[in-house]
Amino acid sequence: MATHPPARPEPAAPLDPAALEPATVLLDTGGTVTGWSDGAARLFGRAAADALGTDLPGLLGGPAAAAPLAEAVARAASGRPWTGTLPPIPGAPDGIRATCQALTAESGRTLVALTVAAPWAGGLELLNEAGRRIGATLDLALTARETVAVTVPRFADAGAIYVLERRLADDDAPVPDGRDDGSVVVRRLAVAFADDDPGDWAAAFPAGEVVVCPADTPYARCIATGRTVEFGGEDALDTIAARTGRRVEAVLDHVSLLAVPLAARGRALGFAVFSRKRGRAPFGPADTALAAELAARAATGIDNARLYRREHRTSTALQAGLLPTRVTVPPGLRLAHRYRPARAAVGGDWYDVVPLPDERVAIVIGDSVGHGVTAAAAMGQLRVAAHTLVSCELPPAEVLARLDAIAQDLDAAQFATCLCVVCDPATLRCELACAGHPPPLLALPDGTARHFAVADGLPLGVADPAHPAEYEQVTAVLPPDGVLAFYTDGLVESRTRNIEEGIARLASALVASHAGAGGSLEDTADGVLALLADQQGQDDIALLLVGPEPGRLGPAS
Repeated sequence: MATHPPARPEPAAPLDPAALEPATVLLDTGGTVTGWSDGAARLFGRAAADALGTDLPGLLGGPAAAAPLAEAVARAASGRPWTGTLPPIPGAPDGIRATCQALTAESGRTLVALTVAAPWAGGLELLNEAGRRIGATLDLALTARETVAVTVPRFADAGAIYVLERRLADDDAPVPDGRDDGSVVVRRLAVAFADDDPGDWAAAFPAGEVVVCPADTPYARCIATGRTVEFGGEDALDTIAARTGRRVEAVLDHVSLLAVPLAARGRALGFAVFSRKRGRAPFGPADTALAAELAARAATGIDNARLYRREHRTSTALQAGLLPTRVTVPPGLRLAHRYRPARAAVGGDWYDVVPLPDERVAIVIGDSVGHGVTAAAAMGQLRVAAHTLVSCELPPAEVLARLDAIAQDLDAAQFATCLCVVCDPATLRCELACAGHPPPLLALPDGTARHFAVADGLPLGVADPAHPAEYEQVTAVLPPDGVLAFYTDGLVESRTRNIEEGIARLASALVASHAGAGGSLEDTADGVLALLADQQGQDDIALLLVGPEPGRLGPAS
């Protein structure tokens, strides 16, 4: 059946255009602030009320910029616009690329407009790369590793991703993110360091470790408030010492750290930690804004992967619990069965073998459309219904008619293909009915294979309820030296091959495998899957082989 993603991915949050808005500061010719834009407030972390009427270098704590700024303002005021780089100040640790040009106020006095672009060195490039790499797969650990790989070492000297342990559980009960004492329990999914030899770091910060963050740590505060928390090396060291009972002195070199919340779909997932070592400019307001954008992208990818993993586990467990682990076959018949799940998502393939009175046996095989929990749940309902119906000794055509009515009543809009066969080992007589399922194949000892007699009908659940589907029942006899193959479309259909070509390949593989198996159906089944290995992993595969016991000369009279 066609693949359907198990969870609708949430797109990455777009970059807030305001985050890219330049900072504009109006100065009089003496360097006093007379105007302060929203961009300046974001870039320099100062509200307009704090900035107006102050000396800009003094306000920002950058006295080294006073002389160059005064020269730039004087030049602009004289009618010569200035463009250049001012010395580093907090909020712009690498210096600021700025322009100064004169303006004439309504009062007639001259003002100077200082314009500074958001000083994200490579920030847009970093965000673009993050958009390309983070969340490209639905692998939770890989998504976390991609996040730190993008940020280290360009943005930070170290980075780590922590997710709340309860978010990784299969259930999603609405309980608090923290414990009664205010601490939070998180799992470290990924960590990266810029050092040439990160061996010691990997030992101190192993991926997959569960960590309890006390309430007074920056990490717990980040979760509790949903805001980025800036802190220094001692706070990080205290947490490690409490957890391991030893000090990791090298952490003290990381003097500027950010704990950035990870949130998606309106709830907290965990946090990212970024740190810079002594000798590198500490994080400023612009860096904090960039970290928040990176964290938003990471959170979306992590939440998509988390939801996919939970759904995949649920559907896998559901399907595993419903597929038969033991098959009882009456005397006179042999049967081999195989099931191979898809690598990406669990589908709705199912089968059952039901012993009937008089040593007859019913074989039912089907495929519910789609993948994931919905398909697995529909498969479970149809399989249980089919088992009950054939156990009541209803003929195959009536079994399918009643399954069709059941499929139309399922809560979710579902349809499925199904094939029902009742076989009498004494006579090798088979009664068959089909609802849109690929036809069984019969392999003969002369090295040929052909379709076994079956009349196709509508898939289950697609007929107009006012005009129920009718299924034709066909009778055929299984040759005493033949092998009958039932299968689902995952074995014969792919993106590069239509189902008719796939059935032809299966027929060739069936004949070749049976010829080399010495009569063993188990070996024949393994051989078929080996020859069609390129089909496996794309979709669920079910294969059942049925044949008479060796030594039969023909149907009983």
